[in-house]
Formats: sequence, structure tokens, C-alpha cells
Amino acid sequence: MRGCVCCLGSINVDVTLRLDRLPDEHEKIMAKETAVSGGGSAANTAVWIARQGVSVRMLGWVGDDPLGALALRELQLNGVDTQGVKALAAPSPLAICLATPQDKRIITSPIIDAPWTPYDIGELGPDVDWLHTTVCDAAFLRQVRRAGGRPILSLELDGRYDPAFAFAADYLFTNCDELARVLETSDPIGFLTERHGDSPAIWFVTRGEEGATVISAGQVETVTATPVKAIDRTGGGDAFNAGVIAALRTGADPKSAAAAGLRLAAQAISRLGAR
Repeated sequence: MRGCVCCLGSINVDVTLRLDRLPDEHEKIMAKETAVSGGGSAANTAVWIARQGVSVRMLGWVGDDPLGALALRELQLNGVDTQGVKALAAPSPLAICLATPQDKRIITSPIIDAPWTPYDIGELGPDVDWLHTTVCDAAFLRQVRRAGGRPILSLELDGRYDPAFAFAADYLFTNCDELARVLETSDPIGFLTERHGDSPAIWFVTRGEEGATVISAGQVETVTATPVKAIDRTGGGDAFNAGVIAALRTGADPKSAAAAGLRLAAQAISRLGAR
């Protein structure tokens, strides 16, 4: 493929605090380290894809404020095309990330009703042959599907589930724990295998230290992760998505692509911040 990947979705600024543990009620503790950087699931994936030498465009919005300028500049410094990013008269989204060796907790600013949303396939541009998005908007997904099979569509479900997604997208990314919660089941892999054995989409399910599972046409393959000392697990899934997409674009099979995604995720969680 010689076209461009477009990442559509959240762009924000992360304030990440590395902690030995989470504070108790009314307790004040000191962070071991602090980082302020660009964030947002779709934006993180765009950065990691660009670092693999793939042409990437970002579609979304930031606020017309210092935080928005910071997020935009960091995307540009990483080689992401930001012509599709609009600066709006609204506060830029912000996330506070608490990272411990075993856990991560994220607090986001309120979701506002932005005066502009890029849910129009005309915004993508004719050179986009792959759309990766965290926006699971049914009307927009129908627009993409009506475009005649192009662009290839991948969705980061981010804890959401709808059986229609498996027929709207080519590739689906989800975290096993998040999926278990939304489905209220202890066996989300079994659920997907049984429920979506005949759906055309390929599922990539991340499973933390256990690696990842690929589900395709009812067949289940497990890919083991190489042990790594985690500093900050924020953005590990976004980096995994990027590694998978970059590998699939070179012709890798899904299992090999998942292995590439795990290698990139290991890089992400070995440092402070999502990138």
C-alpha cells in the first residue's frame, strides 16, 4: 500500500504522574516523576504509526489554547500531518494519568459538545486508504462502508461493544478486561469466538502480560508477549494498534501483525507517558 493512514478521534494533553502506589483517602503523596505530553488514543496511535515510517494524517480537534498548541506541535514533530485538525473555541481535552508499577488510572476532563466534528468521509481525502478511529458513530461508519470497500477500516472499541461493529469494520481492537466488563462475562474470548465466528472482521484482543489473541473466522490464535518491566501502561494499547496496522500494511498475516504490535506496546509501557 502506498496511500495514507488517517487516524480519527481524540487529541488531548496528558499529565502523567509515576507513583509507587495510589494515595489513600485524604493522603497526599509525592510522585516519583511527572510528564506533560500529547495524548489521546487516536493521536497516540497516529504518532506510533508515523514512527514506523508510514504516512499518517490526523483528523480531529483541539482547543484554541496553550494545551491545544502543545498537542498539535507534538503531533507535527512526530511527522503526523495535522491539516485535518481544527482549533476550536473550546477547552482542549485533558487527561490526568496515575501510573503505578501494577496499574494505571486515568481521569479525563468532561466531554464537551464541540461545535465541529469530523464525521464526514469527505474530510478524509482521496489518498487515505486506511482509516483507524476511536469514533464508533454508526452513521459515520455507514458512510465509510458505502465508499466501496475503501478505506480499510479499523476500530479501537475502547471498552465498547456492539455486534454491528464486526460487520462495519475490517479490524477491531479491544482490551480483554474492558470487554469482559462490558459483556459481563469471565470468558470474552469464548463469547467473541461463538458470537462472531461468521463475521468478516478480524479481532485483536490485548491481554496485558499474557499477550494478545487474534480471532478470525472463528479461529483463535494466541501470541505471547515478551516480559518487560512496565513503567507506565498508559498508551500501550494504542501502540499495539499502531504496530498491527503498520505490519498489516506490509502484508503480514494477523498473528505476525499482533506480534509486531506487542513489540511496540512493550516500548510504550517501558517509559513514562503514552508515547
